[in-house]
Amino acid sequence: MLLGPALLLGVLFGIAVRRHPGLDPASARPAGAVAHELERHSRWQRTFRHLDPRTETGLLLTLGLVVLIAGGVVLGALGVLVRTNSSLLRVDRSVAPWGEQHMTSFANSALDFVTSFGSTGVIVGFTIAVFAVEMLRRPNRWLPVFLLAVTLGQTLLSTQIKEVVDRIRPTANPIAHTLGPSFPSGHTTGAAACFAAFALVLGRGRSRNAQAMLAGAAVFIACAVAASRVLLGVHWLTDVLGGLALGWAWFALCSIAFGGRVLRLGAPVEAAERVIDAAARASSAGRSDPVPGA
Repeated sequence: MLLGPALLLGVLFGIAVRRHPGLDPASARPAGAVAHELERHSRWQRTFRHLDPRTETGLLLTLGLVVLIAGGVVLGALGVLVRTNSSLLRVDRSVAPWGEQHMTSFANSALDFVTSFGSTGVIVGFTIAVFAVEMLRRPNRWLPVFLLAVTLGQTLLSTQIKEVVDRIRPTANPIAHTLGPSFPSGHTTGAAACFAAFALVLGRGRSRNAQAMLAGAAVFIACAVAASRVLLGVHWLTDVLGGLALGWAWFALCSIAFGGRVLRLGAPVEAAERVIDAAARASSAGRSDPVPGA
């Protein structure tokens, strides 16, 4: 019951990553072809050149903007509705008792294991491991900054939003009332933001199949952690939905901010601009040469 929907979402996302031509390095247009298009476009259009999905990793920027906007809208709407909408509260209360009613000792142990992937200790451990592996495989001085921004930022954001919304936790699990405010779920936020970041970093320069598997695994882990928090009775359904929205939105913002340095987003377009500049300089030099015999 827990792993099924999360696994399905992970598989579907992995397939989407695997099949979309914008993520295929072989589909990136050569600098000469892009340069030809840039010459035909106005300055205003060239301002948005890095959003071209057909350029190398350009799709990542486009998706990042979409996720950032959508996540912000969902988080903001939920933050207001959980305090003002009685219908949403009824939905939360109808879902909350299900886990307690169907809980067994084995299920409780399994849920504790799954939910640990959103804990601070596990996320810090994964962050250190990913940093060590990637600095050996493909070192980049911006890599630790990116990882720290994602991991620390999501913690600070979720904590501050919890204090502002100050939502009471479910009462099905006696331990819930000792854990502080409920919205959004901190475990879910951490799993969504950090495992997406790990997948992005670990996927640099790897095959499409490897990138798809990493992306699918990141979505699966985030959704599994979200479901575990509800089934354990420590969060409402809307808490984990808000956590997913916040985590993925923060990851998207960090990816946009640091992606150009970590992944060289839009690199083919930058190469094309160098081609245009070189051609312009050559043309100017040719016009300035003295006419023979003058």
